[in-house]
Amino acid sequence: MFICDLFKIQEDMDKKLSIDESLDDYKLRARKNLELHVKVSELANVTRCYNYLNDNNLTIDTDAVFDKYLDCIHQVISVGITNGYTSIDDITVQPTEYCLSDQFLNLYIDINDLIISRSRDHFETLLEDLLSLGNTLGFSKDKILNDFCR
Repeated sequence: MFICDLFKIQEDMDKKLSIDESLDDYKLRARKNLELHVKVSELANVTRCYNYLNDNNLTIDTDAVFDKYLDCIHQVISVGITNGYTSIDDITVQPTEYCLSDQFLNLYIDINDLIISRSRDHFETLLEDLLSLGNTLGFSKDKILNDFCR
């Protein structure tokens, strides 16, 4: 039910967007996919999960992380809508043993897989991995759903 709710909310939000009508379907999908790469990169940046140097002054703004995470969820759901995957009701998220940086690297692979082969399976894997990342970051389904509309 959770995913179905996200699709409904995002469809309403997407209807309010002013899309450049000169873009054909290919260009629109390409730009949405690029935007997703950017949003995932912005999230990785605020988590600082790529840091390998000793830095005792490193602080993470959890509110900023959550905001960037929501941006990613919005973008993934919007990509799903564009590709016609709105019939997905729910996604089962398995606990992961991957570190945060590996989870981000997997997201990039998932995005690329979806670009190369636009299939529902690739989309579901991307969504599963993004929701798994949310679990790792400490975000519950309820928190995501409650703040998804803002």
